[in-house]
Amino acid sequence: MAKEIDHKSGETSSKVDSGNTRDTNQEKPAAENSADSADAAKPESVVLYEDPEDEEFASETFGASCDQIENQINELILTGHMFKAHVMAKKAFEKYPNNFGIAQVYALVMLKTGAVDESRKLVYSILRIVPKEDEATGALMITLEDLANSKFLIDGRADIIANIGRIFQESWKYSHCCRDLEIARELYLASFKKDQKTHTGMNAAWLSWLTGEDAQAKQLAAAVLKLLPPFGLEATFEELIDLAEAQLLLGREDDSCKLYEEAMKQSAEVNYIRIVNARQQLCFLREAGFKIPHRALEILVPPTIAVFTGYAIDHPSFRASLFPQEIEEDVKRIVTEKLRSINAKIGYSSASCGADIIFIEALQSLGGEVNIILPFAISDFIETNVRHAGPRWEKRFEHALETAHSVSFACEDRYLGHDMLYRFSNHVMHGSAVMRGKFLTTEPHLMAVWHSRTDSIPGGPADFIDRWTNISTLHLIDLDELTENDGNVEKIDLPLVQPQKFSLNFDPFISKSPDRVIKSMMFSDLSGYSKLQDEHIPSFLDFLEKLNNSIEKIGVSLESLNTWGDAVFAVADSALKIADFGLKYCDIIESLGKKYPEFPFPIRARISLHSGPVFLAQDPFIKKINFYGGHINRAARLEPVTAVGQVYATQQFISLLYGEINDEHNECIQKGLKYCERYSTEYVGVILLAKGFGQQEVYHLRWK
Repeated sequence: MAKEIDHKSGETSSKVDSGNTRDTNQEKPAAENSADSADAAKPESVVLYEDPEDEEFASETFGASCDQIENQINELILTGHMFKAHVMAKKAFEKYPNNFGIAQVYALVMLKTGAVDESRKLVYSILRIVPKEDEATGALMITLEDLANSKFLIDGRADIIANIGRIFQESWKYSHCCRDLEIARELYLASFKKDQKTHTGMNAAWLSWLTGEDAQAKQLAAAVLKLLPPFGLEATFEELIDLAEAQLLLGREDDSCKLYEEAMKQSAEVNYIRIVNARQQLCFLREAGFKIPHRALEILVPPTIAVFTGYAIDHPSFRASLFPQEIEEDVKRIVTEKLRSINAKIGYSSASCGADIIFIEALQSLGGEVNIILPFAISDFIETNVRHAGPRWEKRFEHALETAHSVSFACEDRYLGHDMLYRFSNHVMHGSAVMRGKFLTTEPHLMAVWHSRTDSIPGGPADFIDRWTNISTLHLIDLDELTENDGNVEKIDLPLVQPQKFSLNFDPFISKSPDRVIKSMMFSDLSGYSKLQDEHIPSFLDFLEKLNNSIEKIGVSLESLNTWGDAVFAVADSALKIADFGLKYCDIIESLGKKYPEFPFPIRARISLHSGPVFLAQDPFIKKINFYGGHINRAARLEPVTAVGQVYATQQFISLLYGEINDEHNECIQKGLKYCERYSTEYVGVILLAKGFGQQEVYHLRWK
């Protein structure tokens, strides 16, 4: 994965919800019924996150100075509100088109939301350089000579020059062109000459090292060390990290580690994201071939992530006891002790009465961050997982949601008696923690309050434990040891500890319900298809024939592949299969679309990926198995707001994907094989789906 070199940029996923974020009082949009009913007409331009509240928010800021507006946009970027940042930046740029600070932050937002070409064009205009077409790639690019002649490097603000360097640095993740790194290096160098700040100096130094300018890299590191007193007396955390990296680049490992230790003395007052960014920098440099002392990584300790699963308080209809109310305090004490022992600071959990809420309250009492993921619609969740324990637990549930860092849904639909939604929620929770762990360069732990004398049920604690492959990060609390069972070791039959359906106050709809299964799906259409003229149709039909031949060679096993017009709909039983198919399909379109110069523009694809529960039934018209439900439409409504040439994936899909990758990785380890990661993901933000279908957290998915 191409990681950021600029470790001062913050982290967008620190406040990311794991699934669909929404107000719990908001009405859910009415779902349409089937894949074939999804409207094939798609707008040709990217629809960004715009709603009346955002417009009001953006307009209110224009009483502020341009610098204040720029700072607000940067804050939105850092907290993951990328499309809200886009709305504000776009309006600010329209109002102040000649303000370079607004222009560069708008370019950064466009880059982050997938509009790479538009971002680069704006940056070129800031630098007052006319790009030329690169003979090798066909892309519009500038040269180092062009940059050296730019007056902006002399007249521009140092921080803006550095931020443009960051844009080229991030653009490298898309272009994989070394020239972008060289241009970023020159921009950071120009900024460092102006502001003499440690972070611009060290970014210039590392970019020099990455582009083979070793002597220059060491000169810059030495210059950074001269900016502050020896060993950073009275330096900030960020400055100490810069000094540590400067010593590291100069080969002084002991001095470097002493500075890292000095920086960590401030860790109690520092947001852990800054520590993680410093650690990420070391991991990136190690992957790039720089020798990193293991001691430095041990000093920059990331927080522990705890995933939780556990039983709820006994339901009144139970005929055997699993979790009686009287052992609540014992469970709370043990959970708190275990959280403290592993230094857990981040948690992922559901919010059922009993063990879940106890975990949430315990982690919050230790100053930790709690992320709640609910398996289905909140009204059904309260009815099935909270209300039976009484009003005290309902109140605690409400308080847990109010005080949580994030509250999200694996699935916002009705429960309808389908227990597989609990299992899907666990998969989303697991994948979310794995994904967060990759960013924090750590591995999540699973804490489970379970009962050793019960068999596994879908989505239950034992089901979650069975999928957890790393025993060293598994922490079990056996309820059987906390209850007086008189030495009884016999298994408890599952029917004795399952809520009786007649006691639940909702229509289970079980008898008439078709099969409900978890599937991963892809929607795609071709940008500009509706603008083709009649004279282009013969060439377009030839394009489709070549496209079909290429699809057949992809080699991914799909359960369904359907087309209408220029749209493609694919379904598979795993996120890995759809990820492979979607990325390969995107590559084919990108390559094939350039081979038809008679088209008024290259044909490019917009691709959306999603995972969720769908209904499986025979279509009464075509007499074939088809897929139905709101999640088909959610996948379809993401595609029109996807950036052209990009693959966008929902939080549910990415979470499921990371869970499957983790399983694949552990299987390779058990077989003694090397595992090679093949995907790169980047958080885009929360966007509004097409046709008022709600909002969705979205990621870019690319090949690594």
